[in-house]
Amino acid sequence: MANPLKAALLCLMLPAAAAAQDHAGRFYTSGPSTGTFFALTYDDGPGATTPALLDLLASKKAKATFFINGSPAGRHLETLRRACADGHLAANHTYAHRNYFKLAVDPDREKILAAELEPTEKAIEKACGYRPRLMRMPNGYSRDWVKKVARARGYALANWTYGSDWTKLSDEEMTAGYLKALKPGAILLFHDGGGKVRERTLRLTRAVLDEAEKRGLQPVTLDKLLNIGDAKPVPSGK
Repeated sequence: MANPLKAALLCLMLPAAAAAQDHAGRFYTSGPSTGTFFALTYDDGPGATTPALLDLLASKKAKATFFINGSPAGRHLETLRRACADGHLAANHTYAHRNYFKLAVDPDREKILAAELEPTEKAIEKACGYRPRLMRMPNGYSRDWVKKVARARGYALANWTYGSDWTKLSDEEMTAGYLKALKPGAILLFHDGGGKVRERTLRLTRAVLDEAEKRGLQPVTLDKLLNIGDAKPVPSGK
């Protein structure tokens, strides 16, 4: 005879499990607005600033998500390994950060995007031991055809709630913008790569972390914020 208590517990667990798995092709700009979680996300790395950023995050016991470009990942594989070993999440930002606003008219656009995702997947698998389940398009590009490719490859798409560290705003204006956007569920965008030394990223991150500590907010990896489930390890020998 089936155990009624066990059956009841299984029924309670199923919705959460389904929610964790049903992520492919979905598009997010924020997470739940309840609770204390928010996400720090960094694009275009790993780069020259990433090791110092990892030191800062470690000092604050903060977790972040790194949207990796495959091209710099190949040059900074040890930095990527460290990021994952420190408990941060690696996600896919394509290989070469091409301009999809221009590529959108290409009849082979879906094949082009798939070919840009694959080498970055391999770099993350090699450095971190799992296949990424989150991607972000260059320049935040989002169209239905992109969601189709993402769904086919098992990705959720994540843009951001707020970001400005690539703009011409002053440090003071940027800091004010990030702190205003700092709320439960927020996805904050910064950059740790792109061929530049990004000292500004360090200053802005420190300001956000200091304010988050005052407000009792916790920076977590994006998969935890969005409840998309744990990344699956790559089988040995792959």
